[in-house]
Amino acid sequence: MRKIAIAVIGAVTMLGLGWVAYAQSVQGGNQAPTNKAAYFDNTEIQKIWAENEAKQVSNKRVMEGGTYSVNIRIVRDDAAPMVHALSSDLWIVQAGTATAVTGGELVDIKTNPRNDDTLGSSIRGGVEQPVKFGDMVFVPPGVPHTFKGMKGFRAFLIRFPTK
Repeated sequence: MRKIAIAVIGAVTMLGLGWVAYAQSVQGGNQAPTNKAAYFDNTEIQKIWAENEAKQVSNKRVMEGGTYSVNIRIVRDDAAPMVHALSSDLWIVQAGTATAVTGGELVDIKTNPRNDDTLGSSIRGGVEQPVKFGDMVFVPPGVPHTFKGMKGFRAFLIRFPTK
């Protein structure tokens, strides 16, 4: 049975998503359980980050709930700034540093055909906020966001519907 740990479950509970902080293991893949809570072991999370770095992969979805997801992220320098029309992001920094850029307006707008995202080449007039271990960044629908100047930046990304 595969275990993957995230300390963020308690934070998500505070957001009213009904998650439970303590749970049994998710079995058989990354589909969110509907009749029990999920447990994510930090040892497994560290392995995922190491594998992602070795493979140059920026994201591993560890739980898919249909309208929400939990992801282990390494934000790459070439990641496009974006806006979500219907969903919010909660970023919980687990390692390294970066500068979150939020607000303003997207430049060179393109629609992502796979989801509700609008992508851009940059953000004009955004607010810059340094982030480090333990910091959280909440991004509501309609707000442009990206990260820059990443140095070992790793975060949990929880995306959920708010509209």
